[in-house]
Order: sequence, then C-alpha cells, then structure tokens
Amino acid sequence: EAQLKLGKNPVSSSANLGSVAWLAEGISIEDSQDQLRYELCQLPSPMSARQEVKTSEKRQRLSSRIEKFHSTGQAFLKGLEIDGAFIPQDDPAFCAQEDQEKEDGEFWEDDDTVLEAPDEEVQELASELMSIWMPSSIGAAKLMEIGLHDLLKEEMELRIGQANDCLDQLRTDLGSKAMLYRQNFRTANSTREGTRTKKEIQKVVVRINKHVRSYQRARKAILRLDLNDNIGEKFKEIQPEDLAVSKEVTEENRFGQGVSKMAWFWMVDGEQNLLNGDSGGLMEECE
Repeated sequence: EAQLKLGKNPVSSSANLGSVAWLAEGISIEDSQDQLRYELCQLPSPMSARQEVKTSEKRQRLSSRIEKFHSTGQAFLKGLEIDGAFIPQDDPAFCAQEDQEKEDGEFWEDDDTVLEAPDEEVQELASELMSIWMPSSIGAAKLMEIGLHDLLKEEMELRIGQANDCLDQLRTDLGSKAMLYRQNFRTANSTREGTRTKKEIQKVVVRINKHVRSYQRARKAILRLDLNDNIGEKFKEIQPEDLAVSKEVTEENRFGQGVSKMAWFWMVDGEQNLLNGDSGGLMEECE
C-alpha cells in the first residue's frame, strides 16, 4: 500500500524514477534472507546431498538478486560507497526452532534421485547473511549531508508501512493463537484433538515470530532514518512477554480477571477497535 501510494504521489518532483521500486525490492530481499535463514535452521546436520544442492540453488538465486539490487542502487545513492558491512542479527527470542512440518517440506525432502553435493562455496559470506545497502544503512545525518532527502523520505514511508503491516498481521495471528489455546484448553481430555491443536499453534507461532523479525528490521531502519526521534517513539520494541496468551482466555472467571495489561501494539493509532466486540473484534471471538 505504501509503495503504491509513493508510486502515484512521489515525495517530490525531483524524486528519482524507479527509486521506490528499488527500495521495495530491498525490503523484499531482506524478507527472503529471513525466510532462508529460518529454513536452514530446520535442516538436519549434516544435510543430505539433495538438501545441499537445493540450498546452493537458493543461495545463488538470492545472491544474484542482491548483486542486481546493489548495482541498480548506485544510481540512486550517487555512487556512495557504504563503509563496512554488517550481518543481519535476528533476535534469538524469536528464532526458536519448532518441531513441526515445514510449509515447504517438499522442497527439502529426499527422493531416490542421485545428486552430487556442490563444491564448497567460494563466496565469502552466504547470501542470507549479506548486507543490503539501503539509505537506512547510511543514516539520516549522512543522507541529508549529501542531498539524498527524497530517498530518505521514501524509505521512511515504506518502512512505516512495513512496520504497520507487521503489527496488523501480528495482532491477527495473536488472536488466532489465543483462540487455539482456548480450544486446546477445552479439549485437554482428547489426545487426538489436543495434538492437532498443538500443531496448529506451532504453525501460528512460526508466523508470529516471522512478523516480529520483520517488524524489528523495519523499526531499526526507522530509528536510523528518523532525524527528530518523533516517529521512532511510536514503534516500540516488542518483548517475548508481549506475545503471551492472556490467562483470561484459558482460565474463565479467574481471580483478578480484567486487570491484565495489554501489550502496547494493541493500542497503536486507535487500533483499540480491534478489541471491540461491537465490531466483531478478536476478543469477542475468544469469548
């Protein structure tokens, strides 16, 4: 939505043609890196020959996207060389491996085909760990100094959209998680139903952690692009305890019910209507 808005209404008449699409591709690459890091964490050690081949193919495709992205970016960054490199750091609290069926299981599973394992990769850094050179990698002060005001504003708009989308998806999946916990609590005496519900919960937890990691990337970029620290105040850090299911969902009529404090992201910019039963909100569905 933010990309579409910027495409129709650029931040200024002097904005570079194609810069919004370039920035959006950078964010998409970050998401692909995150997905590949997650998938690799689920693989056994050592990997089978087929898994090594598939991993190599995915890394090569991702590396090509990154190379093309950086090549295109030279025109927008005015040939600026970004000092140093950084390796994406995912918060371990949101990277827990889940004992579940992988959504792309067919991609990784073995068959009877005999494949040769690829030679050791010559690249210094695996593509899922490569730095992505974005305006936020440079920082607001430097961008303003070299006259890249429009690029700063464009990435800021996209990152705000990314953060808001992540929070929206996070709230939706947290609502689903609460309902599944309630269902699991009610069917505790049924082993079959309980096991199936637990598997569904695990899948939702994987999605929740993915939303949080994406939000964290957006938040870090916003903080580096925010000159006055005004926008950054809205997007607070998400803690693991913010994702816990309230006991009000699993324990009816418990002592002190209604006193529990909701996490901050339920109240962002009037989002309280999501909790409103009159509008068919999530809390009504949990009741």
